[in-house]
Amino acid sequence: MLKISLAALAFCASTGALAAPAGNERPTLNQDALQKCKPAWPKEALRQELTGTVSVALLIDVDGSVVANEVRKSSGHALLDEAARTGLISCQFKPGRVDGVPARVWAKIQYQWTLEIDTDTPTPAQLTQQLAAQYRDAALAGNRDALLAIAQVYAKDTPHEAATPAQMRQAYAQSPAAAQFELGRRLFLGQGAPGDPGEAWTWFHASAEAGFAPAQRELGWLYDTGNGVERNAGLAITWYQKAAEQGDHVAENSLGVIYHYALGVPRDYALAASWYRKAAASGSHWAQANLGRLALHGNGMEKNPAEALRWLRLAAGSNNHAAEGDLALMYFLGIGVPADDAQGIAYLRKAAEGGDQPSQFRLSLALAHGARMPVDLAESIYWQRKLGEQGHRSGQNSLGYSYEIGRGVAQDYPSAREWYELAVAQGSGNAAAALGSMFEEGRGVKEDLAKAVELYQTAITHNNADGMARMAALHEAGRAVEKDQAAARALYERAAALDNETAMRRLAAAYEQGDWGMAPDPAQAKVWRDKADRRASRKTDPFTL
Repeated sequence: MLKISLAALAFCASTGALAAPAGNERPTLNQDALQKCKPAWPKEALRQELTGTVSVALLIDVDGSVVANEVRKSSGHALLDEAARTGLISCQFKPGRVDGVPARVWAKIQYQWTLEIDTDTPTPAQLTQQLAAQYRDAALAGNRDALLAIAQVYAKDTPHEAATPAQMRQAYAQSPAAAQFELGRRLFLGQGAPGDPGEAWTWFHASAEAGFAPAQRELGWLYDTGNGVERNAGLAITWYQKAAEQGDHVAENSLGVIYHYALGVPRDYALAASWYRKAAASGSHWAQANLGRLALHGNGMEKNPAEALRWLRLAAGSNNHAAEGDLALMYFLGIGVPADDAQGIAYLRKAAEGGDQPSQFRLSLALAHGARMPVDLAESIYWQRKLGEQGHRSGQNSLGYSYEIGRGVAQDYPSAREWYELAVAQGSGNAAAALGSMFEEGRGVKEDLAKAVELYQTAITHNNADGMARMAALHEAGRAVEKDQAAARALYERAAALDNETAMRRLAAAYEQGDWGMAPDPAQAKVWRDKADRRASRKTDPFTL
């Protein structure tokens, strides 16, 4: 990188009256004064990396001002010579004296223009930020020229450079806040500007404070998702509401989602439905799909299959794939429509192929277990892998299980472990329990009971029944944990309440045999045995509400 260096190498003054030295003084120019009138490096000279030393003669008046100057010795480059000559005109000298009296005196000064390597010099990105900073305050205040200038600085040498002026002028014609929003959008997406979510927030906030609804909605989304800022449901709601008050239907739907899924606030289906209705009435297909789901499940309202069908069909008509997935459920289960597996499969496939992950997961399970369609393990693996590669934790867990047991793929413990670990990292209790069993039993890994216990505890924090049953067995046997029959019984009961067959059968045996200090109770044993048998006979069905 280059460092610009401009230095006065020598300075002297001359006049005929200076022959008698007593009371004579040369004009002087200290470094502070020089910095105020230091010549600017010509951009073209800098681009060409021109260097050299120039000598300039200056006529200094009795008040220290420069009244004339001329180049006495060229640097070899006219650009540098002229920059030095014109730049020094504004210098203010301490005037020379002749016989103790201020006098007009010619002086000569040499300047050296040099370019040096300097690792402390800002990078091109830093230089861009420094240049942009010159316009920042004025642009934040809504100044048109500053907004255009800062956008052009950011867009330089990008594919968006040529189109930027017209695009920013068009945005500004709408309002200064719209132009600020456009600049924030560019910074956030890294399109026509360096990707910088933090700086993008600054521009979104300025635009939102000025009342621009899209910026208010965007700020709401940033706080809602924690994208570039700390997640804050209260601020998300505040900004979404400001946008919604201006009729922004995306913000209305987003407010519904926050209350529907309890995203940082207590769940409130009724309030979610009220926001969805506002957006749905204006044609928001996401609000229509969400409102249809509430009506289908009876959340925040009475179950209303006809209402659900109406909203879901409207949303599906706009290619909303989540709505297609819910319509598949309605046809599979005969809710609000005659049961029709063929129609259900058609909607399910359309939703899955459109990218709806819940539908992709249901389809993978249906193909693996032959639920309402023929078994097709190869296609099931295709959907499991697609989900896993998208970071879907249930898809990752399913693929891990397929590798563990060799279902649809060759049995491969290392691959099973890899997919389980990815799912565990995303909070899958199922994967934590499954991976724990591999470490407990030494399947594909070195036996490690401490690791197994750690994973079972992780599974239990996610309310996973299999993890509870496996930890209960360790407590019962005193393996890697304290032998504790009371803790074992409590965990088995929790797991059984979550429909875990293993826990049910152990409880049945305990009541039959009088384990854990209990009196034998054949009747209670039969209750648990019957529950376990019913669970065992129940086939996997991914199509339930």
